[in-house]
Amino acid sequence: MMIFREWLRAACRHDDAKLRTGLLVAAAAALFAMPAVAQDTAQQGGQAAGPAPTAAQPDWIKICGEEPKDKSKVCVVTRERRAATGQLLAVMTLAEAKGKHFVRVAVPPSMLLRPGLQVQIDNNKPVKAAYTICLPNLCFAEAEVKADYVAALKAGNNVIITTLTQQAKPIKFDISLIGFTKTYDGEAIDPKKLQADQKQLQDELKRKAEEARKQLIEKQQSDSQ
Repeated sequence: MMIFREWLRAACRHDDAKLRTGLLVAAAAALFAMPAVAQDTAQQGGQAAGPAPTAAQPDWIKICGEEPKDKSKVCVVTRERRAATGQLLAVMTLAEAKGKHFVRVAVPPSMLLRPGLQVQIDNNKPVKAAYTICLPNLCFAEAEVKADYVAALKAGNNVIITTLTQQAKPIKFDISLIGFTKTYDGEAIDPKKLQADQKQLQDELKRKAEEARKQLIEKQQSDSQ
């Protein structure tokens, strides 16, 4: 759980350096490390992106810890958006530390960075988030929000994350708010359970990848005959 500890530490050091502001979501994504979403997926515009209707989505999870220096509590409530293949499409996170609230979002790379992205709850006024850092497989954005934003999340149905591709076309990722209130008000997840869930997810992804590889080989062999 070293990643988790570093994640919380980075969250508490928000004022130390601008670069650190994206590390919370980076660590959140790393907890469920995935292959990057395909480049052509990021270049699709004008419609909500996501898995097939039959694909189950991860639930909201809550993780809490302490800042080592002053023992202040840090909590994040986060949910992922995944494709039917299991690829990570987006991450929505609400972080709370030292009385402050932050929305932190992860999306695929190859986006226009200067305009930032927007996070909208249903038909409410969108919150603009500035990109803070990009890694090879994900880019991260952040915005500080007021305490009443939590109430809006609890009352909402969906969060829509809108960003622009390099062709300046909007691409949207929707994340359901079903279960947010229960998770936010409930106890943080047991780290052991989180670790077990990670392993189960990775095993399932490996199985799907192996199945896809075999199907590709079989198709290539069939086409060559």
